[in-house]
Amino acid sequence: MIYLIRHASPLVNYGRCNAASAKVLLAEYNQTSNIDEDEVTGFLTRPDLSQPLLASEATVISSPVNRAYATACKLFKVSRIQQDSRLQEYDLRVSAIPFLRLGLRQWFALHRVLWLLGISLGAVSRKAEHLRAVSVADELYKSSAGRGKTMIVVSHGMFLRTVRKTLQKQGMQAHTVYRSGCFTVESLTP
Repeated sequence: MIYLIRHASPLVNYGRCNAASAKVLLAEYNQTSNIDEDEVTGFLTRPDLSQPLLASEATVISSPVNRAYATACKLFKVSRIQQDSRLQEYDLRVSAIPFLRLGLRQWFALHRVLWLLGISLGAVSRKAEHLRAVSVADELYKSSAGRGKTMIVVSHGMFLRTVRKTLQKQGMQAHTVYRSGCFTVESLTP
């Protein structure tokens, strides 16, 4: 079995800003470990959902990005968590578009769409990021199927979406266990 956990919502300023401020806020977003712990607590207060995950002797791997690692630390003992830099979110860059004021989430969405269209703005290419996620998914599949092991991955939205889709193509069935804000727990079974 494989569990994919998306980090809890980072607590940063999502208000309207210009491109220069959006770049600064993106850096803050990528560095903050200040997450909405209520999203995780909601899951933890549901023992019918959380205990199968928490009681297992599963291997826990986390993105080293603070918002994901802070989420993992809220769920598991620090000694159980292995950080893996391959689990980072797909690269996101914000460019200077003059005279435009958007909310931070809208800046992220605009630049993610540009990236998906092949306008990278200096970010790692879509193909390279996709291949990284597929490689991780293949490794997870072999580890969980080969030894009957449970694997838990704490990471980021677009990255986990690619991992999930790859595992589904390999025959695994996905099920959303819990969702609150950004925080999402999905299970994949053969």
